[in-house]
Amino acid sequence: MSQAPAITRRGALTGLLAAGALGAASAGCGGGRGDGTPELVVWHAYRGAELTALETLARRFEAEVRTHRVRLVGIPYDAFPNKVSVAVPRGNGPDLFIFAHDRVGDWAASGLLEPLGFWATPALLKRFFPSTVEALVAGDQLYGLPLAFKTLALYRNTRLAPEAPANTDALIATAQALRARDAKVWGLGYEVDSLYFHAPWLHGFGGAVYQPPPAAPDRLALDSPEAAASVAFARKLLRDDKVVPPEATSALITALFRQDELAYVISGPWFRGELAGRDHWAVSPLPRVSATGLPARPFLGVEAALVSALGTQKPAAYALAHYLTEPDAAAHRLQAGGQLVANPSAYGAGGAFVQAFRSQVAEAVPLSNRPAMRAVWTPMKRALSQAIVHGVDPHTALREACAAIERGLQ
Repeated sequence: MSQAPAITRRGALTGLLAAGALGAASAGCGGGRGDGTPELVVWHAYRGAELTALETLARRFEAEVRTHRVRLVGIPYDAFPNKVSVAVPRGNGPDLFIFAHDRVGDWAASGLLEPLGFWATPALLKRFFPSTVEALVAGDQLYGLPLAFKTLALYRNTRLAPEAPANTDALIATAQALRARDAKVWGLGYEVDSLYFHAPWLHGFGGAVYQPPPAAPDRLALDSPEAAASVAFARKLLRDDKVVPPEATSALITALFRQDELAYVISGPWFRGELAGRDHWAVSPLPRVSATGLPARPFLGVEAALVSALGTQKPAAYALAHYLTEPDAAAHRLQAGGQLVANPSAYGAGGAFVQAFRSQVAEAVPLSNRPAMRAVWTPMKRALSQAIVHGVDPHTALREACAAIERGLQ
């Protein structure tokens, strides 16, 4: 990370620490160390290169600010939401925590997150992809600064499919031609009964999980004609066109792709880890849906720095969040930590892999951070399985899913 801007940045960070004292600056949730230096406690779920990058930036923050120390506390990912919900209200939580945005609605409603409107100026927010900021809004308040994102894109075996398909018709044509030549080869692998993996088709047919504002933003839209059309399309891929292999589990998809028996895979950046030792693959944004002309739009998940509403060092916690999202810090997290960061400026030197996901984020739809969203997944998994795999009418399956979701929220 470049050192040239250090003096200017130190002044800016000092200003953040002094400007908005929303709480006492003498001791954080974790207190201070033996020499009396205030300590910022940061919870995260990072491991490996991501953790190493965070540790480096925490030490650089300490050196530049010279007023606080940073204590990083690793929390297992699966236990993280419950630990925040239990510990923060009792005053045992962190000053800052880093987690996925889908819990923002819950934690904001419970008063656990500090809204950032006081600090987050329009000029600051221009450093991020707009959709990553949108994901962190609940009600009319912004509750975090985006660090990184995850979304889906299209992997292809370049021996089988040298060029990225421009639309779904092209993808299907390539898949069918390959299968006609060799019956062992399948066209497209993804988990058809998962709403997360079905989302590109849902949005590509003009559908949505919830009605868009201002009409009825909290009303489900999963029983719409557009949603039914997306399910009918997915069913055709599996049952009629035979592009998707039956029972396409994650393990089967990986095995087929590695064995050169699968042309395309819809997956996220994590799939790269399954391809170690192989060089004949590439990634591109998802194709347009030929039936509508719309892009296939996957969900967007955002990892954010969130300031505790019950911490006693809110300005310092925000200053650290601000620091972690600065352009040079984002570049370090991208290059050393392997993160898909939320700053467009960091991608100037990125390779083809990160550029593909950088392009995809422009078409991704932020996953709803409503608490009610957690009631959607299981009924929709059942509906997608019934309609796509077992041939139930899509309208019927989706109506039943919506009814089950509503019952689950009562």
